[in-house]
Amino acid sequence: MGFGVHVLDAVEHHTHTVILLHGRGSNAEEFVEDLQGMTTSSGQSLFAHFPGVRWVFPSAQTLWSSQFLEAMSTWFDAPSLTDMSKNKHLQVPGLKSSVEFVRGVIQDEVARLGGDAAKVVLGGISQGQATALHVLLGGSHKLGGFVGASGWLPFADEVEGLGSLAEVSSHFRGKLGLELDEEIQGGGVEETPVFLGHGTDDEMVDVKFGRQARDVLKAAKVKNLTWKEYVGAELDGHWFKEPEEMDDIVAFLKDCFVDSLGSDLIQVKL
Repeated sequence: MGFGVHVLDAVEHHTHTVILLHGRGSNAEEFVEDLQGMTTSSGQSLFAHFPGVRWVFPSAQTLWSSQFLEAMSTWFDAPSLTDMSKNKHLQVPGLKSSVEFVRGVIQDEVARLGGDAAKVVLGGISQGQATALHVLLGGSHKLGGFVGASGWLPFADEVEGLGSLAEVSSHFRGKLGLELDEEIQGGGVEETPVFLGHGTDDEMVDVKFGRQARDVLKAAKVKNLTWKEYVGAELDGHWFKEPEEMDDIVAFLKDCFVDSLGSDLIQVKL
């Protein structure tokens, strides 16, 4: 199967869009259902907190997995989640096509919001975070925010010695054979607020890989970077910690939305 998109439209006036990528082996519909079953400490779902947000959930294509030796829903082939250097060249074709697809989704949502990329937030969980980070770092514009959970940054080891975001971005685009995304204009990527959360007991993607992604962003001088660690999440730590991480994401998104609209205009239900 090819790429797809599942949408939850804003229930009130559309002010922002949040684009979230699911993890490997899942799809957009399953991801939405899982998130709808989670609540913050107020007892509300993530979606209920932001009635003016249009939630967009891209679905990955079906690709061959060299780790599981079967075709599955995946953003790219990840040969190993314990040794990120193992056959890492196999990640390139799927990652390139996924980044190009998500770029198109972003462009469509920015157009819906009058061309204002600061009203679009991007993110994902696990392999969805990994893919979304390449979309962000390979781009040329500021988004309203980035939310990642339980993920990593493919090819992070190749950019750890680089001292600027421009160098990191150039390396990743060259690695994937991508052109600079100039369709959307705005401030630099380093102005995008970033939230990364990870479980210290994550048995699927070790927290050290999340910390590695964080350190790359810090070295690249991303100006507003939030890193949170959790313990006790479901799925052996490889999921959002409820309600703490959901609370932190709601607070982060609220700040992002206030920055783009002003506190008197944003609709947030606490």
